[in-house]
Amino acid sequence: MYGVVEYNEEGKPKCEICGQHFDRVVSHVRQKHKLSALEYKKQFGFDVKKGICSQRSKNLSRSKAFENYNKVIQLNLINKGLSTRFKKGSKGRTKEQISEQSRIRLSNQLKPNNNE
Repeated sequence: MYGVVEYNEEGKPKCEICGQHFDRVVSHVRQKHKLSALEYKKQFGFDVKKGICSQRSKNLSRSKAFENYNKVIQLNLINKGLSTRFKKGSKGRTKEQISEQSRIRLSNQLKPNNNE
């Protein structure tokens, strides 16, 4: 189970260190508290794979990505991602190389959905 991000009435997440609310908490934490995103998320039990930002900020980032679709998708994800793709015959990551959060997330994905 992960820590729960608290939001104010404006939908901004709370910084667990100073108690203030920001559109992008991780940016604030890096600049003001000198912690990396990973350090902050681990310290307060947040999922390291999920962002901590307001819906407004998510929507703005999404619209900017679509405005720059060719650059963002084609150049960054498709072309630059070629070197990191799974290659036939590769062992991949071993059980010891996967974080506890990833293990939990994967085991939850493999469980049958009881709502079906």
